[in-house]
Amino acid sequence: MTSLLDTVLETIRARRDEIEARYGIRLLGVVGSVARGEERPDSDVDILADISGRPTLFTLADAQVMLEQELGRSIDLILRQELRPAALDYMTENYVEA
Repeated sequence: MTSLLDTVLETIRARRDEIEARYGIRLLGVVGSVARGEERPDSDVDILADISGRPTLFTLADAQVMLEQELGRSIDLILRQELRPAALDYMTENYVEA
């Protein structure tokens, strides 16, 4: 049985270039409970991303909805550039690169 983490990483790898071209963000990897292997059935998936273009709130929402539909889970897109250094340090302790 494939783990949720494996499924998310495979999806990121398969769709990364398309998402970057269409939405202006580059998906990097997974943080949070899914990265730690501690997810519950109701857990969302926290995906760390870089801004690579000029995304708007609408395009970010579109990317989030597309990923939610593909993975069947709620998604939180976390933009690395928007994090305070302490928050980024904390998140990258459990970061799994795609």
